[in-house]
Amino acid sequence: MSARAHSRTAVLASWIVVLALGALCQIALKYAGLETGPFDFSARAFAAAASSVWLWVAVVCYVGEFVAWMVILRDASLSSAFPTGAIVPVVLLLASRFLFDEPVGWLKLIGSAMIVGGVLLLGPDHPAATPAPESPSIAGDH
Repeated sequence: MSARAHSRTAVLASWIVVLALGALCQIALKYAGLETGPFDFSARAFAAAASSVWLWVAVVCYVGEFVAWMVILRDASLSSAFPTGAIVPVVLLLASRFLFDEPVGWLKLIGSAMIVGGVLLLGPDHPAATPAPESPSIAGDH
């Protein structure tokens, strides 16, 4: 496998990891919140949160997502990579429907389609364009 193909494979795998861990993190935080009840910034609330396995699942997901982002940003421009992360809320919309029986109306579906469409319109990174040549200076122009 060539270095370029290996790099593309690593970036694709990293995108899958970012999207999966981003969604799993938010789902884990939801479960942690359901498990611990209302959070009132008391010592009891912090202790309850810290004792939730779901909170620690979310922390591990954040760390994994960070590592995957580093792989992606090594080879991709920030202006292309960051908007692609907007796919996570679309995944969460679907997950919330099936995991938490939350309603998904037409407006949310249309909004999700617009997000996906917008990300697709941004397209992949392209090699940097060659900079425009400097215009020749005219003698006496200072």
